[in-house]
Amino acid sequence: MANSTDRPVALRARQALDALAYAVAWVLAVIAVAAVVSLPFGGVLVGVKFVLFFVGFFVFGVSAFQLRPTPPWKGGEDESSGEREDTPFEGLVRRAPLLERNVLASDERLPPPAKLFVASVLALCVSLVLEVGFDVAA
Repeated sequence: MANSTDRPVALRARQALDALAYAVAWVLAVIAVAAVVSLPFGGVLVGVKFVLFFVGFFVFGVSAFQLRPTPPWKGGEDESSGEREDTPFEGLVRRAPLLERNVLASDERLPPPAKLFVASVLALCVSLVLEVGFDVAA
């Protein structure tokens, strides 16, 4: 009996680790691009904070919209059959040394909109920490 409940808990923990690794990598990529773009204008941290806020807010809305279930009257093809292809960024994150032992099958991983939702929340949190915690202001 304990084995049947341990499996879903372990799977959810591995899915959460996979989504968190994706979110951290996504936020670091956005920070790197924002730092390079805002470097010529001075105030790198201010630029990073604003880019994280606006991109995080935009991706929050887009990913929340993509997470909606397909309405029953649409009757599209069933996407749950077969394996889902990785996006190039997912493939890059999966090759990270930290996740080598946390290999999930394609159908066990969270969908990309769910990972982007987590990444957008993390981006908004980092933007908030930059503004409130480190007093980065315009």
